[in-house]
Amino acid sequence: EPLLRMDPLTRGSLFHKVQAEFFRELDSERALPVTSESLPSAIATLDQVLDRVSAEYGEKLAPAIERVWSDEIADLRRDLGIWVRRLTDEHDWQPAFFEFSFGLHDEGRDPRSLKDPITVDGRFVLHGSVDLIERHRELDVLRITDHKTGRNRSNRDLIVDGGKVLQPVLYSAAIEQGLGK
Repeated sequence: EPLLRMDPLTRGSLFHKVQAEFFRELDSERALPVTSESLPSAIATLDQVLDRVSAEYGEKLAPAIERVWSDEIADLRRDLGIWVRRLTDEHDWQPAFFEFSFGLHDEGRDPRSLKDPITVDGRFVLHGSVDLIERHRELDVLRITDHKTGRNRSNRDLIVDGGKVLQPVLYSAAIEQGLGK
């Protein structure tokens, strides 16, 4: 069916793909992390990546109304631009892995991903993908980030919400075990 409006799943998928390809491109140019000085170049790279990825998606999805599609991409460009500008605030963290997966075999994953699932605590077999893994510049620790692109359903004091929100905890345990860090 022709696309009349970008649905949240498509928007999230596009957002994540752009982020991963943006990081990979900057990483290949040894331009990470993004700093205040490198921000103009990073924004130019982001725009190029978004143009390329949105063209690929547009071909697959055949948007019914070009104006609706271009407005949605413009909104995405604005949101991603805000995100890239915020990257300059992170002085202690170096982006290291992008769309790093364990036990998944679809395309677009970090080439250093683990092909097998990870078993946590000797009994919980996990498959998944982490949007971003960063290394601390001075400490021997990692930080994982799962970008949420949908509606914010959390509250300020949320940790695991009585066991309903376990993804951050489980993914942290999986990455700790899978990368040995």
